[in-house]
Amino acid sequence: MTLSSAPDLRTFANIRDLGGMRVAGGGLTAANVLIRSDAPYPDDEDPVGMPWPPATVVDLRDPTELGRMAVTWPSNVRVVHRPVSSGARVDRLADTALVDIYTAMMRTGGHRLTAALNEFDTDGATLVHCAAGKDRTGVIIAIALLLAGVDESSVISDYHRTEDSIAGVFERLRTRKRIPAGTTLEAPILRTPREAIELVVGDVTGARGGAWGWFEEQGGDVERFQRWVGKFVRTDAGEPARD
Repeated sequence: MTLSSAPDLRTFANIRDLGGMRVAGGGLTAANVLIRSDAPYPDDEDPVGMPWPPATVVDLRDPTELGRMAVTWPSNVRVVHRPVSSGARVDRLADTALVDIYTAMMRTGGHRLTAALNEFDTDGATLVHCAAGKDRTGVIIAIALLLAGVDESSVISDYHRTEDSIAGVFERLRTRKRIPAGTTLEAPILRTPREAIELVVGDVTGARGGAWGWFEEQGGDVERFQRWVGKFVRTDAGEPARD
């Protein structure tokens, strides 16, 4: 794979609002509630086309990843650091199969995943990010969407949308020396294999009690997250969706 055009390195390469997704029983996910992205950098410009800044930022990276690239957010932004898997770091395991990384994340770190989900803002917009906005972010977003009632095929499709942005993500990581020298776009850590996200979906939906059973078993705050889902999911008439 080669870079087809020069990406804009001055802002996020892999950012999107999760509004507009169909949910079971009718209705759509609301805009300006859940945003996913790759990592912000201190010299970035604000993204275009969405309210900014978010009310809460959930940073899934290990603190050692930040270094001089830590961002100072405005004082009214709530920033929480909830590392979910050091094994998903693009600067350490570029050649490791994603299925192996996701397996470890799901089978041994469920409590870390729900700790991040427990931080979602029940009033304002939540931004979830890691380094590339693909693996740690992809797992957290997939679980949130499943809990909200988004169908499995749409969850998988959203995961694969990062393929369209990965060249820009790669360039942002490379120019800021956040990825090992010699790493190419063909590195396993930069791919989005279907079997990796299917593993996540299968573990969550196949649990006793389904997605919500998995969430509770792993330490999720069910009452709080149900409030968040009530904000995120809207009926076709624009009202909060009912269970």
